[in-house]
Parts: sequence; structure tokens; C-alpha cells
Amino acid sequence: MKKEYLFNAIAIFVSIVGSFGVERLIEYRKEQNEIKILEINLIHELEQNYYSLLSLRGTLNSVIAVSDSITSNWKNVDSKKIKNYHQNNIYDRNERIEFILSNSYGFTAKNMYLNSLINSGLILKIKSTILRNQIESINLLVGGGYLNSNQSIKGNIMDWFKEKSENESSLNNNFIFDKHKDFKLLRLLTLRRRNEIYKLSGVEGNIEFLEEIIAEIKKNGLF
Repeated sequence: MKKEYLFNAIAIFVSIVGSFGVERLIEYRKEQNEIKILEINLIHELEQNYYSLLSLRGTLNSVIAVSDSITSNWKNVDSKKIKNYHQNNIYDRNERIEFILSNSYGFTAKNMYLNSLINSGLILKIKSTILRNQIESINLLVGGGYLNSNQSIKGNIMDWFKEKSENESSLNNNFIFDKHKDFKLLRLLTLRRRNEIYKLSGVEGNIEFLEEIIAEIKKNGLF
């Protein structure tokens, strides 16, 4: 009888231990699957940021090229020439002179899966310390303020057109520019150009940075 009780106890114990083992296995496989999905989504998110930066780089190069043409030919430039410069380096679909001269272009990082990786603590499971530190710094680098559009200078340029327009009682900004272009506007355009060059430098650095991280993850995995 005692042997029967002992046998039953052992069977129950083995059953319980086996049940825990199965649960742990299921949980492990679930976790591994979630990690794999997160890795795939993170790579896709990083690539989206990478291609957005490539697009922004092209736009900034066009803005700088047009700005250079305008400021270096300030004495002789007029609204018609500005639109011709813009036709060779199109970056604004409106093609209105006030927008050609004022619009600033920026970048908003996609970071949902990056934040999920960090906030969940899974980032601590990344074996490579270098890769882990690089991923932690992506938000700081890609989401840096210098990549945002410069609304302050844009507003000042638009205010310049508004003031001259009201003085002339005219809505023709081509006429406004041709008649009233002055040192104040030149200074604003020069500041805009300087800021876009600074921004372009940051974009170039982030493009290279993301290229390295994406290549590393694809080659060796995240965890």
C-alpha cells in the first residue's frame, strides 16, 4: 500500500515538474518569437529613417544650391531668376517665391520599436556592448533638434513679405521682392542657408551611422 502511495506521489511530482517544463518551453518559444518579430520591425524602422534622411539630404542640397545662386547674385537677382534657379533644383511644390525663399525642411524620426526595445528592457539582452550603446544613442542623434525645420527664420522671412505687401497694398510677392529686396532679407536668407548647411552635416553623419547599425544587425543579429 505504501509503495502504491509512493508511486502515486512520484507520478504526481513528475507530472507537475513536466507541466512546469512544458510551460517554460512554451514561454521561451513565445519570447523568442516576440524577439524575432521585434528585430524584424526594428530593422524596418531603422531603414525607414535611413531612406527619409536620404530624401532630406537631397532636399537640403537643392535648398542650398538655390540659396547660393540667390545670395551670390543678390544685386542682379529678381523673382524670375529665382524661379529659374528653383526649376533646376526643385524642392517646393508651390513654386511661390515666398515659399522658395523661406521654407525649411526637417526630419521626424520613427522610433516606436526602438522605444519598445528600450522600455521593455530587452535592449539589455543585446550581447554586443558597442551595438547596444549605438542603439541607445539613435534617438539622440536621429531625433536631434538640428534636424528639425527652422520655423523661426521662415517666420521672419514671411513677415518681411507681409510687411512689404501691406505697405504696397499688393498680393503680388514677385513684385514685392523685385521692388523691395534689401539687406534685411539678404541677412535672413544667409542665416537660412547657414542653418541648412549645418543641418546637412548632421544628416550626412546620421546616414553613415544608420548604415553601419543596419548592416551589423543584418549580419550578426540583434541578440
